[in-house]
Amino acid sequence: MRAGIGKRRIFLGEPGPILVFPVAITYFGPKIAKFIQPDLFFRSNNPKFHPLTATSITIVRIDLSLLKWASKSRFIPAMSMQVSESQFCPPGPFHWALKISLCAVLAGSIVGLSLTLAKSTYAQDDPFASVAGGDPQPEVNPPTLADISQIPDEMTQLVLRSVREAKLQTPEKLANAARVMMDVELYGDARYYLGLISMMGLDDNQLFELQESLGSDFFSLIQISDSVQPEGRTLARKVLASATRVGLAPARIDQLIKLLNSSDISVRSEAFRKLRRLGEPAAAELLNVFAQDDRVSDFPGVRGALNSMGAHSQGPLLGAARASDLQVQTEAIRSLGYYRTSEAHDVLMRAYLSPKVPQFIRRIALDSLTQAQYPADPTVIEKLLYERSREYLLGERQVDGSIIGTVTLWNWDDNTNRLVATNVDPRTAMRVIAARRASDLYEIRPDLPRNREMYLLTQLEAAKRLVGPNHKTDVDVLIDGLDTNSQEIENTLVQAMQLGLVPGAIACCEMLEKIGTEELLTDSNGQPRPLVQAILFGDRHLQFAAMQAIARIDPQRPFAGSSYMVNLAIYLAQSENRPSGLIGHNREDIGQTYAATLASSGLVGRSVASSREFFRAATADPDVEVLLVTDSLDNPDYADLIQQLRNDWRTRRLPIALLFQDANRARRMKVRIGDDPLFTVIPFSFAPEYVESHVARLNDKVQPWKLTNFDRRRHGASAVDWLTKIANDRDHYGFYNLGQQQSQLTRLLYLPGFAESASQILASLGTPAAQRELVNFASQSGLPVDEREKAVEAFVQSVKTGGTLLTTVEIQQQYDRYNASKNEPEATQKVLGTILDAIEARTRGSSSN
Repeated sequence: MRAGIGKRRIFLGEPGPILVFPVAITYFGPKIAKFIQPDLFFRSNNPKFHPLTATSITIVRIDLSLLKWASKSRFIPAMSMQVSESQFCPPGPFHWALKISLCAVLAGSIVGLSLTLAKSTYAQDDPFASVAGGDPQPEVNPPTLADISQIPDEMTQLVLRSVREAKLQTPEKLANAARVMMDVELYGDARYYLGLISMMGLDDNQLFELQESLGSDFFSLIQISDSVQPEGRTLARKVLASATRVGLAPARIDQLIKLLNSSDISVRSEAFRKLRRLGEPAAAELLNVFAQDDRVSDFPGVRGALNSMGAHSQGPLLGAARASDLQVQTEAIRSLGYYRTSEAHDVLMRAYLSPKVPQFIRRIALDSLTQAQYPADPTVIEKLLYERSREYLLGERQVDGSIIGTVTLWNWDDNTNRLVATNVDPRTAMRVIAARRASDLYEIRPDLPRNREMYLLTQLEAAKRLVGPNHKTDVDVLIDGLDTNSQEIENTLVQAMQLGLVPGAIACCEMLEKIGTEELLTDSNGQPRPLVQAILFGDRHLQFAAMQAIARIDPQRPFAGSSYMVNLAIYLAQSENRPSGLIGHNREDIGQTYAATLASSGLVGRSVASSREFFRAATADPDVEVLLVTDSLDNPDYADLIQQLRNDWRTRRLPIALLFQDANRARRMKVRIGDDPLFTVIPFSFAPEYVESHVARLNDKVQPWKLTNFDRRRHGASAVDWLTKIANDRDHYGFYNLGQQQSQLTRLLYLPGFAESASQILASLGTPAAQRELVNFASQSGLPVDEREKAVEAFVQSVKTGGTLLTTVEIQQQYDRYNASKNEPEATQKVLGTILDAIEARTRGSSSN
């Protein structure tokens, strides 16, 4: 200490090194903060401090130590130039001078922190005034500002006090303040500052500048951090949306591209930096420039920027490599030669072998492949393309950048002469890439049968994945582009099911719905044709597509598997739109406990106590999504039950979990089931959260698409329409046996919206059971009158067609119901009277005859 200040003169009111120190902190603090590790100086109770905060607090703590030492010292080192460093003087003016100087150091450090946040030495009058000039409007759930006096950590107090005294009003200052408050875990204050920014009414350009200043990571953080909601999410969405609109505005990107050829290197560098931050969209715009003949002068700068963007430009380059514009295609192939990725090499292989690629581009591609140590043998390269296409198709090869989130795929649009982007999930991206590789193969060797098969399969799989389960593929485009026929599509359907490619199989069904004929069902050797096998495959979306195809083909003579068509239609129609889970345990109380845990997973839980009841319930309920089997079940035992469930067309693709108490049983069951992604074993536990987590993970394994309530309603309505059609025309559709399904058809009466159709179907059966169900339904006063009237109309028609098939006891019961309805509404009396009129009219008619 004496060596540092012993020969320097510091008088009260004169600037010296100690008084200059706060100014140095203010200036150099932000610059050195990122190089200092605060833990070298102190251990904070709040270890999540931002580096700027931690650095300032470190300095403040040093200042506090100096102040405490100075306050306790009885002797102060001499400050006079006339006193040597070995001499001491008693307490006096210099003692207080040093104390005041040290206080100045402390104050200066706090000011340094404040100025780091505020980036300004000018303070406003009210630190919490609204930017618009008044008090902020109260929110529904306003944030709570921390009480400084209640904070135990003195450093946190200093930080909070310094921020509040900084009197912040600009968006950047408020955002920095919110970041500091998050660092010290004062989330109420952070929400307050974020809310002030949202109330400013900033336009897109201002929000974009804010994002440029603070970086997108900060706004991504406040969007997902639960501690700063809802203010964080509100502001983040505004900022990120504005940043996208402003940053990716075509005019802005075009202006930056023009600056790439500036004579000023700093201008060029800044333009490139901004383009690079925009990522793939900027790279796509760079490539689009090559398609504009009037911008040849911009080509050198664009080419340099494109080659310097690294991974940001690979996606657009892959799309541009197939551009119809030769200049764009050439630049893309040349640039891809600098990449050492499998996707880039695949595109270069196509460019080397395809007869549709000009010779000079093929030479560029060959040079790049040679440098990457690939052989020039076309046979070897063609085999590599086939293997990679198959790997992408089966999901065995990842698309670059597809580990997390969505994947952006780029294609050249011949209509607009530009690159266009499509955002897809990773699994869809794999299939689209597979389709591209297979298309390359077919372009290279269209005469090779395996190339044709892979081409058809990948195109259909990718096309269906792109549109999703609720939209049909554009069949007309596929028919024109694939130049195929129903026989070839039927063979592709078989391949898709063998490989487990459900979307591809659905696309085949949708094409056969358009071009298929009755021969696809009836021309067989007594074995179900592929469309019927699609029903047996087990995937609900595929079953519905197969049913629609068969319904449109409209066979009017028996075919192998026609009973499955009827069973499927009735099965789909019985859905009550309530996802459920089924649990099997030989003790009812334990089963009920487990069933209750399924509610937290969004499922209606049911429990059964035997294997037979479990199988019956699982195959009868179309709303079951998850099956939980315990090793307590027997007769048949749990293992045989699981095997039966895997062999039935209604449960084949449902996720099954074995809850075991005996680990040996679990191991044996896994060996028996084999590599089934929809089967898992779970140790027996009564912890709801434990079971819930396993059920959620198991349910997430359902691929490619889960069944939604919208799907259930759509499937059920279509099934009922088809059943009504075949029931009302027994002359043409008599080979469909509906009589065996009377009990299931009866359930349709009680499902919302199906009463009229179900009444017509039951009336067409002409059986005693059907008439009994119609009058029983019509006689229930608690049901809607209009639906009961439809049932009566159907009963009247059934009686006219086949006579009264009710027993004497049942007829007497109807008279009793009518006589007991004197206090019922007139509509109910009319319904019951109409039933008796139909019975009596038929009786009178029979007597007269």
